[in-house]
Amino acid sequence: MKSVLVLLCWLGAARADTIELPKTKAHLVLGAGWHEVATKGVVAAYKHDRGSLLAVTRADVPNPDAWVADKRQAYVDQLEKGLRAKLAVKRVAKKKLIDANGVPGLDVEARRDNGATVIVRVLLFRTYALSVAIEVPKGGDVGAARAIAKALTPPREPDDD
Repeated sequence: MKSVLVLLCWLGAARADTIELPKTKAHLVLGAGWHEVATKGVVAAYKHDRGSLLAVTRADVPNPDAWVADKRQAYVDQLEKGLRAKLAVKRVAKKKLIDANGVPGLDVEARRDNGATVIVRVLLFRTYALSVAIEVPKGGDVGAARAIAKALTPPREPDDD
């Protein structure tokens, strides 16, 4: 009986919900403890039982330079500079240009003066940008936030064989 109870607890902890996001092929995967919150100006917002906050935004802006290899780095450098100002973070701990199943993007990890970590992934589709931003309080589970951000990706396009 005890092993069944442990298995049920483990299965409950491993539960993940896939959230379909409007006007995009990308989706968000959240584990247990996340609860949707009502807010204006974002596609979706969630709060975790342990205090982390998550917001998904979409901007209908063309990103042609993100799709040109010679211009991509300069484009994401400017994007990172704007994110730093918008998020009110002093420094970026990590930034990485990514390819999310053929869509260019940017992963950024920054820290606030209060010790909170902010994880951001921006996908730069041809005609819009989709982002997830997660603020993790000091001492919170930054690894889980990184995993959520990394999972924000469009589905892989089938090979044309």
